[in-house]
Amino acid sequence: MDYLQLILIGIFTAIIGSSIPGLLNMTVVKIGKQEGYKSAYTFMAGTAVTIALQVYIAIFLAKFINFNEDVTKIFREVGLTVFVLITIYFLIFAQKRDKKKKQKKLEQIGEVKQKNKFIYGLLLSAINVFPIPFYVFLSATLVSYNISVFGQPNSSIFALGVTIGSMIIFGLYLKFFNNKSEDNSFILKNINYIIGGITSVVSLLTVYQIFIK
Repeated sequence: MDYLQLILIGIFTAIIGSSIPGLLNMTVVKIGKQEGYKSAYTFMAGTAVTIALQVYIAIFLAKFINFNEDVTKIFREVGLTVFVLITIYFLIFAQKRDKKKKQKKLEQIGEVKQKNKFIYGLLLSAINVFPIPFYVFLSATLVSYNISVFGQPNSSIFALGVTIGSMIIFGLYLKFFNNKSEDNSFILKNINYIIGGITSVVSLLTVYQIFIK
């Protein structure tokens, strides 16, 4: 029963954390629309591996760093740098894409199609370090309620639950948006701006946490 509780908590928290439009689920939508379900599922498989590893890292940190303020600040600074770079990339890419709307779709995404989507999923989710502090806090909170995620098989079961929850949300995003026409969908037409906007908001929140709060 304890194991079932752990996996359900993992699924539930991941669904909550992934339900709002974010870098990964919007990228799943973009790949699915441009290159089909197969590429999107391959990308999702890559993100699943990294998400599970991030949960392991979070559990390890929750156990050993004791919420050291310096470590937390380092996480935020690294995250800020990464999200600023992602914001610049997507906003510039979106502008260039808008200027080439009349070109054929294969010409627009030809270079992207050559990428290995599994590796792309691994790397993009790896630079999205924002979930790690969240799961550090969550792990410690669960322990305070006598729900231990430390040790095996508890860590693996909890990580599995988080991964399943994330994949459920990614799959729902993919199914929902793939049925919409790009010409009639504001989100699909402006998806690069949306991703850039999301990462810019995260960057501003991180700046506030580091320098103002």
